[in-house]
Amino acid sequence: MSIELNSFTNLIEENKLRFYKTAKAILKNDDDVYDALQEALMSIYQNFRQLKDLKFFSTWATRIVINKCYDLLRKNKNNIVPFDESMENNLNNSRNDVYDIDQYGIRLAIESLNEDLKLITILYYCDDYSVNEISEIVDIPVGTVKSRLSRAREFLKNKLGKEEV
Repeated sequence: MSIELNSFTNLIEENKLRFYKTAKAILKNDDDVYDALQEALMSIYQNFRQLKDLKFFSTWATRIVINKCYDLLRKNKNNIVPFDESMENNLNNSRNDVYDIDQYGIRLAIESLNEDLKLITILYYCDDYSVNEISEIVDIPVGTVKSRLSRAREFLKNKLGKEEV
């Protein structure tokens, strides 16, 4: 059992930034991100023994993180919080930390993508998942992942006015 717990701890440590970036891309608010991550980690831990092959841990666990984020969004759907300028500044500062690419304006361009394209883009470019892994995580065909990445690239290219993205 201690070997399993040690493996679990190492896997969480190796993937914690990926999980955070993914949750942040969906939820935006740090409090919600941490709530969703806490719920996801509990679920990952409780179901860890059901994972048959550790090489699939990252995609399996990321799917859990995404599900917990969407659960939280559904739960908070009717909770409306007034948005003021200081909150916007805090949000922008925290987003800079997540993507670490603000110098090119890419962060704002990514934020303006629709949710489906944004999630795929974050998973591919920020979290370094392959197209096949994203297909498993999001539970869509590989071709759909590729077409969404293509649409996201085209949008970003137009938005940023660059030759290549």
